[in-house]
Amino acid sequence: QAPAKSSAAMKWVAAVSFVILLSFAESRLLNKRDHNGHDHDHQGHGHGHDHDHEGHDPHEHRKTVGDVFKVLGEDRFKALAMIMVSQYLQKCPYEEQVQRVKAITEVGQVCSQGARRADCAHPAITVVLDELCKTPENAEKYPAHAQCCAKSGPDRNICFVEHKLTDPDAIPPHESPKPEAACHSYTADRANFLGGYIYEVARRFPMMYAPAILSVTEKLENIVVECCKDDAARDQCFTEKITSLRKGLISLSAIQKHNCIVLKRFGARVLQASKLVQISQKYPKISLKLAQELTSDVVHLHEDCCKGDTMECTLERLDLVTKTCKRKDEISSKLDECCSKDTLKGSECIVQLENDEKPADLSPQIREYIEDAEVCQKYADKKDIFMSGFVYEYGRRHPDYSTELVLRIAHGYEGFLKKCCGTEDVLVCLGKAEDLSKKEIEASKTTLKQTCGAYTALGPYQFQIMLLDRYVRKMPQLDNEKLIRITKAMTGVGKACCHLPEEKQMPCSEGALSIIIGEMCEKQYDTVINSQVAHCCNDTYSGQRPCFTGLGVDPSYKPRPFDPSQFHFCDKLCSASEETQQKAKQTFLIDLLKAAPHITADHLKDIKEAFLAMGDQCCKADSHDECFKVEGPKLIAQSKTIAGVTSEELGH
Repeated sequence: QAPAKSSAAMKWVAAVSFVILLSFAESRLLNKRDHNGHDHDHQGHGHGHDHDHEGHDPHEHRKTVGDVFKVLGEDRFKALAMIMVSQYLQKCPYEEQVQRVKAITEVGQVCSQGARRADCAHPAITVVLDELCKTPENAEKYPAHAQCCAKSGPDRNICFVEHKLTDPDAIPPHESPKPEAACHSYTADRANFLGGYIYEVARRFPMMYAPAILSVTEKLENIVVECCKDDAARDQCFTEKITSLRKGLISLSAIQKHNCIVLKRFGARVLQASKLVQISQKYPKISLKLAQELTSDVVHLHEDCCKGDTMECTLERLDLVTKTCKRKDEISSKLDECCSKDTLKGSECIVQLENDEKPADLSPQIREYIEDAEVCQKYADKKDIFMSGFVYEYGRRHPDYSTELVLRIAHGYEGFLKKCCGTEDVLVCLGKAEDLSKKEIEASKTTLKQTCGAYTALGPYQFQIMLLDRYVRKMPQLDNEKLIRITKAMTGVGKACCHLPEEKQMPCSEGALSIIIGEMCEKQYDTVINSQVAHCCNDTYSGQRPCFTGLGVDPSYKPRPFDPSQFHFCDKLCSASEETQQKAKQTFLIDLLKAAPHITADHLKDIKEAFLAMGDQCCKADSHDECFKVEGPKLIAQSKTIAGVTSEELGH
C-alpha cells in the first residue's frame, strides 16, 4: 500500500499538520559547536572536506560493505540498498531495482564472509554507486547520469545527490492497490510487497532518512496484518490507518529535508545551534557538557543522511539511540520506556517524547550574562562555548519559545557583546540587550496572537484568502498554483498549532513556517522571485520568518495590464466540487491582485462580494452560461474601474 495520489498542495498541508508531533524529529541529541568563528545564527555554507571515500572525512574509519552486512543482517541490508538505489534513480521500474539490490547484496554477503576482492575494502555507498554506474542510463530520464558517473570519490556521490528529483510532483502519483488486493499481495509474497512499498516511498521522498522509511514500512506491515484479519471491517480499517500513516510520512520527510536544506544553505553551525535550543527545551535537566558530547554524533548523522549515505545513516542512528539509552539517567527519566524497546522503535519513541519538567532549582532568569563583569573575557576566551552556554540556559528556561526566537535573542545578545566589550561601562551597555530581547519576545508573541486570532475568527478558507491577499502583494511573480500551495500550507500551520496549549503554539507554528519558508527559498535560489524575497532568503536562518512577515507590496513589481480575457466564468462554477469552486475564487483574487497590487482592503472586499453575488445569481438562473456571459463582463468592468481608481489614487 504505497502513498496515495495527492496534489502538491495537499502534501504541504499534511507536511505541517503533524508538525507538533514530529518537530523534534532530530532534536533529542545535540550539538557541540564547530569552531569556525562565525556568528551563531549566520548565513553559512556547508563544510568542504577532502575525502578518500564517497563523501567522508579521510581521518575517520568507515565500515566496509562486509562489516555493514554483518551488523545489519541480510534483510535490513537489502532494504537499505533498495532505499539507496530508489532515491538515486527514481524513474527506474521496481524490477530493475530488485536486480540492482540483488547484485549489491551479493557483494555485501561474500565480503562479510571474508572474501578477498577489491570491492570488499570499499564502504557500502561506493559499492552502490558502482552498481548504479555499471550500465548507462537513458539520457532523457537521467540527463546527469553520465556526468555523475564520470566523477570519482566524493564528487560522484555529491553529483547524484544534487540531481535528486525533490519536487513533490517529480514522480507520478502511485495508484495504491485496494485493501483486498493488498491483503492478497502481502500473504502471497511478504518480501516483495514490503520491498515494493520501500521502493515507492524512497523514490517519492528522496531526502527522507532511511531509518524513517524502515520505521514507516514496519508500521505499514502492522496495519496490513491487523486490517486483513476482518473482511467486514477491512476497508474502513485501511482507510483510517493508512491516512494517518501517510500524514506522518509526509510530515517527517519535510522535516528531514529541512535539516538538509539548513545544512546546505547555512552550514553545520546553524543547524547545531538550532538543535542545541531544542535539546535544552526537551531535556532541561541534561548538562551542557553531555549535550555537547552527543552533538558531534548528531551533526555527523545529519551530514551522512543528507549525503545519501543510507547505510552509515542507519548505523549511526542506531548507535545514537544506544548511546542515549546508556546515559538516560543523566538526560531524562522519561527515556525509560523508550529504552526498553528495540532500537528502531526506541528511536521513534524518543522523537515523540514530551518535554521533560524543568529542574526545581532552575532560576527564572540568567542574570550572569548581563551582570557579570567577566563576560567579555569569557566571550573572548571561548566564544563558541560561551554562546553555547547562553543558548542552552535560555532554551531550558523557555520551552514555550520557538527555536528561531531563542536564536534571534542569542544573535542579538552576541551583537551587544561585540559592541559593549569595547566600551568603558560594559554592564550598562549590556543591560540594553535585555530591552532588545524583550522587544523581540513581545513582537513574536504579538504576531502569534494575531495570526491564531485571525485563524480562529475566520476559519481555514477565509484565513487562506487573507494570506493570499498578503502574499500575492509580496511576491506577485509566483504563478497562481504556487501561491495557492504556499498559503494552503500556511493555513495548515494554523490548523495544527493554534488549538494547542499556549506554551506549545510558538514552537509549533514558527517551526512549521520555517519548513515552508526553507522550501520556498530553496526554489528561489535557482529562480529569483524578486529582490525583497531574495533578501529574506539570504537573511539569518532565525530572521527569515520575521523578514517575510514584514514584507509589503513588492516595490519592483510592474502590474500587468488588466486583461478581461484572463477571467473565465462558466457553468462549471455551479456544478463543481466545493474545493474547485474555492480554487476558482482564489484564482480570481490572485489575478485581480496581480493587476492591482495596491488595491485597498475595502475595494477588494467590494469586488469579492460582487463576485459571490454573481455566482449566486447565475447558479440560480435557468441558463447558467447565458447568465455568466452577461454578468461576467459587468463584474470585470466593475473590478477594472475599482482597481484603476485605486491605482490612480495611490499614484501608481
